[in-house]
Amino acid sequence: MTDTRPFSAADLHPLDGWGGGPAMSHFEGVMWRLDANPRMRSTMTAVEILDHAPDWQRLRAAHERLTASVPRFRQRVVEPLLGLGTPHWVDDPDFSLDYHLRRLRVPEPATPRQLLEQAQWIAMTPFDRARPPWEVTLIEGLADGRAAYVLKMHHALSDGHGMMQLLSQAHSRSPEPGPPVKLRLRKPAAPLPSTATVLGQQLRAGLSRLPQQARTLAADVAQGLQRPGAAQEALRYAQSAARMLGRKPAPKSPLLAGRSLDWHFDALDFPLDAFKAASKRSGASLNDAYIAGIAGGFRRYHEQLGQPIDKLPMVFPVSVRTAADGLGGNHFVGGQFDAPLDEPDPVACMKQVGAFVEHLREEPALDVLLRVMPVVGRLPTPLLGKMMSGVTAAQDVQATNVPGLRHPVYIAGARVTHFFGFGPLPGCAAMFAMLSHDQRCCIGINTDAAAVREPDRLVECMRLSFDEIIGTPGITQVFAGPAKP
Repeated sequence: MTDTRPFSAADLHPLDGWGGGPAMSHFEGVMWRLDANPRMRSTMTAVEILDHAPDWQRLRAAHERLTASVPRFRQRVVEPLLGLGTPHWVDDPDFSLDYHLRRLRVPEPATPRQLLEQAQWIAMTPFDRARPPWEVTLIEGLADGRAAYVLKMHHALSDGHGMMQLLSQAHSRSPEPGPPVKLRLRKPAAPLPSTATVLGQQLRAGLSRLPQQARTLAADVAQGLQRPGAAQEALRYAQSAARMLGRKPAPKSPLLAGRSLDWHFDALDFPLDAFKAASKRSGASLNDAYIAGIAGGFRRYHEQLGQPIDKLPMVFPVSVRTAADGLGGNHFVGGQFDAPLDEPDPVACMKQVGAFVEHLREEPALDVLLRVMPVVGRLPTPLLGKMMSGVTAAQDVQATNVPGLRHPVYIAGARVTHFFGFGPLPGCAAMFAMLSHDQRCCIGINTDAAAVREPDRLVECMRLSFDEIIGTPGITQVFAGPAKP
């Protein structure tokens, strides 16, 4: 639910607990530690196009209210001594909004391509790990007086759904300023705890929980032994876990084999209603049509370059977020899918995607990867990086689909006309992120410059693929023009 007042502290009160407790989950801790490998960084970037540049002082005041109302945005990460525990969030005694909120003017009139180049450079710059891992940059100087709001945050803060939970509250439905709001007084941050202190706190907390955990385990075992079918359930879970952990992806595409540290951003958009109607006509979900559109684009790309393949290994997240989960945080698992590039019929491709997702959701051990994270997270960082990079590098493509803001919204009085999300490249060749915004589907595309040598060709192939799915030539718009040669 979004109120009409921009960044009101009252509006943001429900977000007090956004991001969860002080301890990262084991999965979030793994993502944080993997930043030691430059090719495994987990930076998420949102690029919002504004119809005009907002007033700077109003924008700054809005972020003062936001960071005062969402404590996580004033917290940094402290890792336990020797990496023996879980990274913790603590209040940053040196927090400075002026470090995190930045302003950049590009030579006018800047093109959409020049904007995306600025955004990709921002995204590729590592976070200062001694500060809260987020930054906002207002980019001015776009054509027709427009501007861009670029939000960069570490994936350990939240997944895409959690980020939209935050942004749905942090945007306004009205360009008018709300009434003055008295900021909530915050206690001065305590001195930063040492890594040894954090480790000691975690060890004491873990030991204090052991008696209750032992009692709970004993009760669960006793109840399980008495429940009919418990042994069969355990067997089914074990068999499912073996399938989930043992599944081998299709061979990687030789055309996408290169890897580097260079990211390249592109973007597409098309009407949400037309895309919904197309998926409904095909008896498919919106996500089925989205994945089929990506597969169709890569099929064209491979065929045009004379290297057709049958299957393309890709991963897309399956949300395991429930109503009981807190706001923010990460609540998803990855589904390994061999995209059928040998299937030219988009409807048939959609049906394959739908059948795969239905089967995946029926797996008893859908969450098995999250369950093994406590073990994985205790590996030494070099070994952890080597293991996880091997897993993610086996995928050529990752894709995510996040419900966005489906009504007009404003930032400090400026209307958001487009909202593109760009995910990281944790060892893969390409990352696609689709967000719905104000009756448009906005797709952000991040590709590894060494893997996708002809990004303009790939974008055109994607445009044709989504045009085919929607059934209207020219309905898919390419946001930015060709990249520099």
